[in-house]
Amino acid sequence: MKNINIKFIGVFLLMILVLGSCKKWIDTEINTNPDAPKEVPMSSLLPTIQVNMGYNTIGGNDNVRVTSMWMQYFAGIARQSQAQADYLYRDLDVNNLWNSNYATTMIDLKKLLGKAETEKHVTFLGIGEVLMANTLGVTTDVWGDIPYSAAFQGQANLTPNFDSQEAIYTEIRRLLDDAIVNLSNTTFKGTVDGDLMYDGDKGLWLKAAHALRARYALHLSKVSSGTTAYAEALAHLSDAFGSNDEDLAFNFQDADAATNPFFQFMDQRGDMTMHKTFVDMLNLRFDPRITQFAALNPDTAYVGADWGETGENASVPGIAAASPDSPVPFITYVECLFIKSECLFKTGDEPGAKQALYDGLKASLEKFGVYSDLYYNAYVAQMTAVTGDLLFKEIMTQKYISLFYQLETYNDWRRTDNVIGLSSNPNPASGSVAGEIPRRFPYASDEKAYNPNTPAVTNIWQRVWWDDTTPRK
Repeated sequence: MKNINIKFIGVFLLMILVLGSCKKWIDTEINTNPDAPKEVPMSSLLPTIQVNMGYNTIGGNDNVRVTSMWMQYFAGIARQSQAQADYLYRDLDVNNLWNSNYATTMIDLKKLLGKAETEKHVTFLGIGEVLMANTLGVTTDVWGDIPYSAAFQGQANLTPNFDSQEAIYTEIRRLLDDAIVNLSNTTFKGTVDGDLMYDGDKGLWLKAAHALRARYALHLSKVSSGTTAYAEALAHLSDAFGSNDEDLAFNFQDADAATNPFFQFMDQRGDMTMHKTFVDMLNLRFDPRITQFAALNPDTAYVGADWGETGENASVPGIAAASPDSPVPFITYVECLFIKSECLFKTGDEPGAKQALYDGLKASLEKFGVYSDLYYNAYVAQMTAVTGDLLFKEIMTQKYISLFYQLETYNDWRRTDNVIGLSSNPNPASGSVAGEIPRRFPYASDEKAYNPNTPAVTNIWQRVWWDDTTPRK
């Protein structure tokens, strides 16, 4: 026993000597990966955020591709797209979008905002606030109530409460108002590296903040009193974009690893064509933008598929949205002009609304490279005697055409209760409200499975807060 104890003590002492000398001869950083730093600089976070927003949050196929079928720009003719065009959009279908918005876009934005506050870099802070407001906007607009104030805590809270959409909109307003203050700072001289959208130009980011402030004010037109939403939007438009060159958009490249997500979808699956509703509307108006929105069919004509058709002779989406380098718009000068037109109309200024309509059409035609004096002047002449409800319908119809393949047209359709007159898919198997266009996304299956605070939404025809004028109990 004595020998065993002596041996044990000897081994124990040897271990102490070895462990005590580790600091002298073992490099404590030996397992640190230099390509994965513990602290990611803001100049690396920002481009990552912008890429993910362009590819998923704003321009993602699980987002705007689906709403564009519901808005009848496109027809789903096979497989996944056919089901979604028939309003069969399930909780499993939105997992990727939900998880990308939270686990990538917003968590990175929270890191960016935290670093900018710590380093007192007001320009990075303002840019982050603009992008967070935009991300919250597109997320709440399709889901309604979402986690935010209690989210992003990791293991500390894996089941955050859902904030009401009304509270989210209050936060959107706060973020943008704060961004406007930060981006207006003339004394701070810090530079911004890594900005893939405006190359660090805080003046353009300031205009984008005002543009988004106008958009999200207008979204509340159903639930605000009187003309409050329209007046608030108009107040910000004077400081927003002044030309198409100032649009906030993510530009993709004609390269294998950097192409537009919708181009990739069409290239790999190709189960969509142009929809008859949209193509017929453009053909009836002799609208020159059809050459950008659609491709000629085998008979060298522009033709859209109707519900239930195979689309064999239909046009496929054109270069405006489905080319390798098609940009993903976040918010544009054209949208601002149509916001102005609607707001002026709703506050009693029909002449001003009509001029803003003309300006919006002209800017859209120029943006797509098809402007001609002949077409523009003919349109103005035709609109001279149009007033009242017909004028409002035309404002929203031209906005619908001009904002082709953008989520905002789905928001407008709900907010104005289909003033443009889209008909519904007659498929009787669409769900509990067969024959009506859906008014929201289902909550993701992952969130429903792991977060008991997920609201009980029974179908995709339930309205979100700003779309529903019925008071909450």
